[in-house]
Amino acid sequence: ADRQISTGGLLAQCAVHRSDGRLIAIGTEGGTVKICDANSRATLRTFGSAKSSGGGDRKAIRSVSWLRDGKRIAAGGDDGVVRIWNVSGGLKDGVGSGDGSGADLSFVGHGDSVRAVTVVSFRKDDYQQKSPKSKGVKRGYGKDSVGEGSFGSSWSQLVVSGSYDHTIRVWDIGFNQEGDEIRTEDRCLSVMNHGDPVQALLVLPPVAGSYGYQPKKNASKYDNLPLLVSAGGTVLKIWNPLTGTCLGTFPTKHAKTITALCLLDLPPEDTEEDYQLTDAQSGKRSLHHRKRHILTGGLDGLVRIHSATNQDIISGSLPFLHGTQLSEPISSLSVSQDMSRIAIGTTTGIVIVHQRRRLVTEEQRQQQQTKHKIEPRHGTYAYFMRGAHEKSHDPDDYLLMHQKKQRLAEYDVLLRKFRYGDALDKVLTTRQPHVVIAVIEELGKRCGLKVALSNRDEESLEAILSFIIRFIDNPQYTPYLIGVAHILLDIYGSFIGQSAIVDELFTKLREKVANECNVQRMLLRLLGQIDFVMASAELENTDEQR
Repeated sequence: ADRQISTGGLLAQCAVHRSDGRLIAIGTEGGTVKICDANSRATLRTFGSAKSSGGGDRKAIRSVSWLRDGKRIAAGGDDGVVRIWNVSGGLKDGVGSGDGSGADLSFVGHGDSVRAVTVVSFRKDDYQQKSPKSKGVKRGYGKDSVGEGSFGSSWSQLVVSGSYDHTIRVWDIGFNQEGDEIRTEDRCLSVMNHGDPVQALLVLPPVAGSYGYQPKKNASKYDNLPLLVSAGGTVLKIWNPLTGTCLGTFPTKHAKTITALCLLDLPPEDTEEDYQLTDAQSGKRSLHHRKRHILTGGLDGLVRIHSATNQDIISGSLPFLHGTQLSEPISSLSVSQDMSRIAIGTTTGIVIVHQRRRLVTEEQRQQQQTKHKIEPRHGTYAYFMRGAHEKSHDPDDYLLMHQKKQRLAEYDVLLRKFRYGDALDKVLTTRQPHVVIAVIEELGKRCGLKVALSNRDEESLEAILSFIIRFIDNPQYTPYLIGVAHILLDIYGSFIGQSAIVDELFTKLREKVANECNVQRMLLRLLGQIDFVMASAELENTDEQR
């Protein structure tokens, strides 16, 4: 890993970077949210959810999301409460006082664990609507100090939460048009029923205004709307979070629960002509929509990629494009800002990163060809290697592959130098019995086995005796090791009694051989009994036939 951030021994349940990448918010199983510096890895702020009734431990935080201003975070967890914290508040490297919450806003309404929290941003000038619960009071949908957006107007935002109680709730975090704070009971704008426990939420930003382009004609009715995708079970649902209406229900090809959603939003090309296409029949200019895909990951280990353009949503289907299969269940998905890499997190703790194939333009291809045509300077390495990577254009040409010379093992090198004793010592260190037997067989063919076993001290003799004691009863190695044991007894039989270690090894070898001989005798007796029984049975059958 590039760097590690400590969570104080608590298991991290979720993490999300701020838009500038400088801060990261981490939700833990201990019910705390830590704000950490991505560079120095220091914990700047720590927020805690309220303790459970009876003074028990805090419930785990399952989802964290940054608001658009980058100064506040929204979090939800197993206690079913969605909280908004201000990053400038909280305690430095500590947990809040009192009930342990200290949140700016707390939204209560879910009847089960909150598994997903996200933020929906939109331009408030286009969506001034009446509150569904207010008495004639108009709202600004989260009007706050976000400031001017990238398109010249201020932005508003809503917090959306999904829970195991099958519901998705939209929360207003701002003030009404008079600047007064909205009552807590009026902050829930809508409640949407997914039909299954909600595992993940995903926001589809408005297509209009992307990259500074705003279509005027032939635009889809959803181009100006932020859309919300919810995943529960094996079904995706797309909602209009501003009105709470369901725009479509889309079954997927997953066999188990969908646990992660991710947006792959590929922009059009950089030229002006790529933003619009001309209709040959009508002659009108129409919007060239971006390539928008939804990635889904589930407990079945499948990653599925679906087309999610506004035309697909209107037609009532999310076409399945392609996917991949993993051996472990998937817990999370994430895409880099340039949409070139995708990270897949699994329940086993493994993170897999896939990179999208880079497309080479015609201009880049011509530059590469021109670069290869430049003749290298004489005497340089490039001049020596010229033509090494040139591709053959003639079908009659034959390509000769250069065979790399196989590198010999150290014991093979010692055998080539006739250092038989050193070769046997080296191969014994590999702890591979089939390799040791192969070297012993080679030494026997060269008549060098006696030379390799001679002139050994206590340490080198211990290695070969230990190997013989361990494998002499193996029928695959017995014929070779019996001959080695005989040679050792002939050479070192007269030295018995001078070393306690060598005497102990020879005693173990004798006991091992004696036990093996007893086993062989018992097997021969059993074989004789079996032969007697088989012969008697055969005689009885012969007598009966007569």
